[in-house]
Amino acid sequence: MSEPVAPVELVLIWHHHQPDYRRPRDRRAVLPWARLHATKDYLDMARHLERHPGVRATFNLVPALVDQLEGVAAGDPDELFDLLARPLATLTPDERDDVAWRCGQFPGRALETWPAARAARDRASLRRDHSRGAVAREGLGDRALLELEIWFLLAWVDPMFRDQPEAVRVLSDHPAWSEAHRDGLLALHARLVAQVIPAYRALANSGQIELSTSPYHHPILPLLVDQASARRAQPALPLPGERLAVPEDARWHIELALERHRAWFGARPAGMWPSEGSVSPETLDLAARAGLRWVASDEGVLWASLGPAERTRGALYRPWRYTSNHGPVALLFRDRELSDRIGFVYQRWDPREAAADFISRLRQIGREHRGDGVPVVSVILDGENCWEHYRDDGQPFLTALYGALESAADVRTRTPSEVLASGRPLATLARLHSGSWIDADFHIWIGHPEKNRAWDLLARTRGALLAAGASAETAPAAWQALYRAEGSDWFWWFGDDHHTADKAVFDRLFRELLMAAHEQAGLRPAPSLRLPIVRGVASTTSLIAPIGFVRPTIDGRRTTFYEWHAAGRLAPGGGGAMHRGEGLARELHYGFDAERFFLRLDFATGNPAGEGVDLLLEIVEPHPRSLRVRGLIAGERVVVWEGGPQSGDPVPGATCGVGPLLEMGVPFASLGLVPGDPVAVLLQTWEGGRPLESYPDEGGFTFVVPGPDFEAAMWSA
Repeated sequence: MSEPVAPVELVLIWHHHQPDYRRPRDRRAVLPWARLHATKDYLDMARHLERHPGVRATFNLVPALVDQLEGVAAGDPDELFDLLARPLATLTPDERDDVAWRCGQFPGRALETWPAARAARDRASLRRDHSRGAVAREGLGDRALLELEIWFLLAWVDPMFRDQPEAVRVLSDHPAWSEAHRDGLLALHARLVAQVIPAYRALANSGQIELSTSPYHHPILPLLVDQASARRAQPALPLPGERLAVPEDARWHIELALERHRAWFGARPAGMWPSEGSVSPETLDLAARAGLRWVASDEGVLWASLGPAERTRGALYRPWRYTSNHGPVALLFRDRELSDRIGFVYQRWDPREAAADFISRLRQIGREHRGDGVPVVSVILDGENCWEHYRDDGQPFLTALYGALESAADVRTRTPSEVLASGRPLATLARLHSGSWIDADFHIWIGHPEKNRAWDLLARTRGALLAAGASAETAPAAWQALYRAEGSDWFWWFGDDHHTADKAVFDRLFRELLMAAHEQAGLRPAPSLRLPIVRGVASTTSLIAPIGFVRPTIDGRRTTFYEWHAAGRLAPGGGGAMHRGEGLARELHYGFDAERFFLRLDFATGNPAGEGVDLLLEIVEPHPRSLRVRGLIAGERVVVWEGGPQSGDPVPGATCGVGPLLEMGVPFASLGLVPGDPVAVLLQTWEGGRPLESYPDEGGFTFVVPGPDFEAAMWSA
């Protein structure tokens, strides 16, 4: 007897993804989200499905995430977890602040479960001080900090695993906790993370799930192939100044993803959810060339690919065939409404009512379908973040949903490969739009000044590697760092679209990757990589701007009381090395007249820094130039070019005097600057070939080259 044909087939794809948070120099994770989502989301998602063998699903695992999970199992260092593993008595005040800040970040509704956890967080009196990027705490003793650590670790264990001995012991012994209770939870976390990859491998081997992949470090493939493709959807979108078109990098991300997937799970995947559902004709060429049979994207891309008369709901509920230059690829397009109902709507519903609504909507699609054959409904969404807003981390909802799917004879769950193997005819997609799941364009990752600034740094770094003859074969570590920097997440957080308290962390890690690319190729990192992409992240707010022209005598001493009166300066109490007691300098002044830029550095001891100390002044924007003063000893000093064909030559018109102060003047013309140019400056002292101090901090400072009317304008203001 043949199996009855269901009126609806459901393709359910859960996407698991975290960027690689590990520093390139020591593989230490600076953010804990990969391992925390493993214990709260990834493992239980596999176990939930395992309990419902009648449900088929697909899990898309980003290779950069699997890499990190392997690293956690192998003992890779982690900033937070390494601190959590230490006795409280060994933590410095700064380390206690770091632990308190991060452990105050409970997932979603966790605090609803345990009022005592909320009380522990409240007792910690956490508040973010954005100006310092630090945590202020009042009365956070060992007991309060330990309770916060334990509640945090427990909250990031999915309710499914709270029957484990370590969790049972913690809950039963509360409030008589010791560091042994915390250490038990750390062991539980490690054990759960180690089970994630084997759990998905076992489900795939059983045939219940299909495993798919994404490009290795989750780049937006169309933007790698050619950034100009962003203008197909938005012709007026501002693009970076350094055009990037590197299809070979996009190909690397695809092909290595397929190879590593085979090593992890025993077979190459048949399909891919390209990062953020981003597709273009060129990326489908690469997918077909790599042997991928299917790719998924969003319905917005489908509607933009079809003519007005073709845009019917029936067009969404079928697989399509796109013929690329390297052969055909099947395309599935996600039902945005159903996907978003799980992602954003059902969290507020009773779980059984939510599951019933989902099934009802599938049946409605079946009743109203006017296309050929059984409708194929693709529901594709994040398999991690949305659960924080569900009761019990989504466990009641997933139980109700999978149970409803198992019992619904008229709804059949299928994997993409099963749909394609059924032999049903595929409609031909004559044209493919270039876009992502967000608004069918790429504005989330390119176009904003911060995003474009990051792309420019990436392009220049790649160009520096090629110019130095550093290939992926001769300098593999350099290129690995570069490929990591091509990931989508850095560009996601730049700009105004999304907020995170860790924006400065993302900014710094992105630049560290590009610095590592230089260093691993034997190159000196570009000065611009020390300047934050997100302006305002550094403590430049402590700088007081100039209020008029200055005309100092460049002699290394305060010649007159008013010669620097109108200059900008680093205010007392501001950030930066100069306010540490052991620093060389205690205050920075800067200013200009209509023709020259002036700088003054006040030595902390009132004496010159010494012959072994140099001053490096770097103009990062708009035209990179580096200047050096060798040996900060008393007297007139020569300002020379640093790097480039003129390295060591005196800078025309530049003067420098050293005494109790360092004073310098450099003509704007020598720097290639004209009125109206926005200038970004980095200032450092060097000793023994290494940076000693930065002034005012790693963010440097900025100003605009004045015109002749600057002083009059300031006076009128």
